Amino acid sequence: MRQGLVLALLALCAYADVFKVYTEQNPPYNFMENGTVTGSSTKLLEALLQHSGHQLEGNRIWFLPWTQAYHEALHVKNSLLYSTARTPEREALFQWVGPIGKMTLGVVAKKQTHIRIASSDQLQRYKIATIPNTASEKLLLKLGVHETTLERFGHVPSQIKKLAQNRVDAVAYSVDATFNILQEMGYDTDDYEVVYLLKESDLYFAFHKETNPQTITTLNETLKTLLK
Repeated sequence: MRQGLVLALLALCAYADVFKVYTEQNPPYNFMENGTVTGSSTKLLEALLQHSGHQLEGNRIWFLPWTQAYHEALHVKNSLLYSTARTPEREALFQWVGPIGKMTLGVVAKKQTHIRIASSDQLQRYKIATIPNTASEKLLLKLGVHETTLERFGHVPSQIKKLAQNRVDAVAYSVDATFNILQEMGYDTDDYEVVYLLKESDLYFAFHKETNPQTITTLNETLKTLLK
């Protein structure tokens, strides 16, 4: 009863906005299932918008490859992108609501290749598949990996297919998502392993930088109440 009253009061204080929402294939947080966008972050976002009085533009979530979704969220006003790792490089590019979870970023390879990476400088030895503008790619570059050794792809299934075909040595992405997508694509996840951990990152809803700051404050307060 008390929680419902708090949520109702917060909703009354908020200015009702209509947001264009972008996401990508990143299970278990956000993914497509039987033509519907779902996942733990998706369900949380739907509850957050409902309780705060805001709406989805066109009553839909735009499901796009990460590079395209990221570009749209940067340039389309009244938009948001999820689930987004909050990094120093992105801090001023968005306004942030969260955290909504944690994501482990790592490098995954086939066990049969016997890749062993003891230190970051050894990453340079391998052809690693990445998605441009992802936190995992930026971490690799920050660790000194040259762009010329990276194999860039537009979306995750493409890089995983190349890994399975031995066309790249490893992929750098969310560990959970990588293994989920391997399974979805019919590969035996027991044939793969994490060979290097990059970072554990907090995940957020990333709103366009010109979103009303009061809206962000109210959304964060509502989120805290929902997560209690």
